[in-house]
Amino acid sequence: MKLWEDSLFVDALKLEKLYRSCVREAVGSIRLTPNEIDVLLFLSCNAPHHDTATDIAAARGISKALVARSVDCLHRRGFLEGERDEHDRRIIHLRLCGEGIEIAEQLQQKCGQVASQLQQGIPAEELKAVHTIIKKMRRNLDTVLQNTERQVK
Repeated sequence: MKLWEDSLFVDALKLEKLYRSCVREAVGSIRLTPNEIDVLLFLSCNAPHHDTATDIAAARGISKALVARSVDCLHRRGFLEGERDEHDRRIIHLRLCGEGIEIAEQLQQKCGQVASQLQQGIPAEELKAVHTIIKKMRRNLDTVLQNTERQVK
């Protein structure tokens, strides 16, 4: 394996570890699963344009069943609510409410602080190049994952 590939995977694992530590710190004593945190963050960043369980599953790479379970739990706890679409009653638009809004804000703030720390000393043009590369790699990753899922089925 080439050095950059090895570094990429090691760094991705470190980033995942930092992210999990960051979100645990942000939610404090509130018990949330990683998927529930993903749902809160997704809605906080993407609603109202992308606010359905299907949107969350597609963007986060989580199964629809797992998203539904997380949404149900968050709904029962009063962190989010749903409203049926006027034109297609099968679609439920999700919205943060109550303590869910506060938790999502804390998560965004903490993740923003960590992102700022990671960007220190890196010129804007280099950050832009990294962003462009990551977008391309994300598309490739989505393709690889889709192909892998098809092979498993």
